[in-house]
Amino acid sequence: MPHIGKIYELTGPRSQDMAGMAAEYAAALGRPVTYVDVPFEDWRGQELRHRGLPDYVFDHFVTMARLHADNRYDRMTHDVEVITGRPASTVRSYVESRADLFGR
Repeated sequence: MPHIGKIYELTGPRSQDMAGMAAEYAAALGRPVTYVDVPFEDWRGQELRHRGLPDYVFDHFVTMARLHADNRYDRMTHDVEVITGRPASTVRSYVESRADLFGR
């Protein structure tokens, strides 16, 4: 049981901002994909609030969004490879492999 008691930070193969993520989606789908920075309060009130989520899920999403906005997750590790024996997939390779999920 080599993983008991260990903490892994599962990341992709590189650290990148949301514009970089949009660029990977665009490359994989062969169409424009643009990141739009929606103000936090607008997102929380207009998008998330109306999803009918349980309070604990809503609060979790709000907390995660704040941490992302503060760049608390801007990191890269090799933990996926340590656990699986192969490097983490890029966003582009994942989207290409599951293009059916993204309206391609």
